[in-house]
Amino acid sequence: MNWRYLYIGSVVVLSYVLFLAWNAEKEIKQEFAEASSIEQNKNEELLPAGEDVGFVEIQNEKLIVQVSPNSGKVWQARLKEHTYLNNQDSQGVRLFGFDLVSGFKFYLNSGFVSEDQGFKVLEVLPSSIKLVSLDGNISKTISLKDNDYELFIEDRWIGEMPVDVPTPYVAMYRTDGRPLDSRDNFFENSSYTGVAFNTPEEPYANFRLRNIDERIEYFQRGGWVAFIQKYFMAAILTPSDRAQTLVVFPPSGNSATYVMGSILREVKSNQISSGVTHRVFLGPKVRSDLLTRAQDLELTIDMGWFWFLAQPLMMLLSMINSLVGNWGVSIILLTFVIKLLLWPVSAKGFSSMAKMRTAGPKLKEIQERYKDDRAKLGTEMMALYKKEGINPAGGCFPLLLQMPVFIAFFFCLRESVELRHESFFFWINDLSAPDPFFILPVIFAALMYLTQQLNPQPPGMDPTQAQIMKFMPVMIAVIFIIMPAGLVLYSVANSAISLVQQRAMYKKYGASDFSGPGAGG
Repeated sequence: MNWRYLYIGSVVVLSYVLFLAWNAEKEIKQEFAEASSIEQNKNEELLPAGEDVGFVEIQNEKLIVQVSPNSGKVWQARLKEHTYLNNQDSQGVRLFGFDLVSGFKFYLNSGFVSEDQGFKVLEVLPSSIKLVSLDGNISKTISLKDNDYELFIEDRWIGEMPVDVPTPYVAMYRTDGRPLDSRDNFFENSSYTGVAFNTPEEPYANFRLRNIDERIEYFQRGGWVAFIQKYFMAAILTPSDRAQTLVVFPPSGNSATYVMGSILREVKSNQISSGVTHRVFLGPKVRSDLLTRAQDLELTIDMGWFWFLAQPLMMLLSMINSLVGNWGVSIILLTFVIKLLLWPVSAKGFSSMAKMRTAGPKLKEIQERYKDDRAKLGTEMMALYKKEGINPAGGCFPLLLQMPVFIAFFFCLRESVELRHESFFFWINDLSAPDPFFILPVIFAALMYLTQQLNPQPPGMDPTQAQIMKFMPVMIAVIFIIMPAGLVLYSVANSAISLVQQRAMYKKYGASDFSGPGAGG
């Protein structure tokens, strides 16, 4: 035994355990600070003057919403069923809220343009609050439906109507920065964050916040404007017959706040005296749910380049999970289905590799005989390939066919809130987070190594390239350390099934016991 390697390995393991403990403690402290920020810091300068007297809370089975009784602004919206940390005692993820340390703000307001009124409370119920402006001209009702993620705001003009009819609006206000309660890892940070519009000409027009340096607006009927982040979003949904301007403003003057919202057009006095209702969705990006709420709203789930593959894969994965009740098992079963569908092409590739493996001694003999005559070498090798029925590129076809599926599944698993905090078995308690003990990446590296031993080495491969190929399992395993466990689980299942299929084909062609020249490894 080499004690030096044992010592190095022990130091690495101990360092990783300490890192896990430190990271867990950091997340708990961060959650505590975020959960208590509004309640314990109402007098901080982060909130404008007049907002420091407390908030009124309304809630339903899905949301907890906090409203300022002075301004009518929605200052916090917290999800009940989606917690920040993966435990029952954790606070729910916030979509609206603020962070006292960084100065981050994200809130909602509505009313009438140029009518900046103070409010007082008229009535508070468990799921709704009714306010009236101090001058008695405007009433505002903010309410939640039972067991739903939508917030409804009704603004009504109840005073004497001015000559110029006030213009209703609803808007979200956000400073730049990471979304509230987002996890601090590579995939959380790399996911798309920005503003998206739904227009008749472009169903999904999206812009990253930091790239918005001028006013963007769309004059239309219907549609929606949303702030997009990983797993969750806040979206203003408008009726199909409502004439409006969907708009986003960049920060101006001394303000660091982006404004995104809807400004109504063609407004009549009887329309605002009877009440203008705004719908705001605050919740997780579940495709089956978004399809029922507004046209094209499911496009807010970033499915990547191969979205046309990712969407049906996610639908099939959800169907399987509805039967088995475990997302990890569902990923494995879906992998079986994919491998079954791809088997006709995979079989051809494996048969070509098996034939090339058995032809290894003949290839080696030709290489030795014609090593000084490259033209003759190429001619003889092609003649052997033709005689043995070998397609030199046949082994690449399964890989090329699987790459789009792998990429589609990558985005599918990366963006699916359904997998967030969902456990598999044993040590995997969150399929959307990396494997905490690297077990799945190590298993994948072992399977990839065993597969390499079956694959014949291409004739004339450069020795340096051959050595690099030997280290490929380790390099890919290192990359998989930071990938979601659900994606690595798919890769492990895919590699294990491929290995079984390949061994079966090699046995069929008598190549399973071959270890002569040209064999892998």
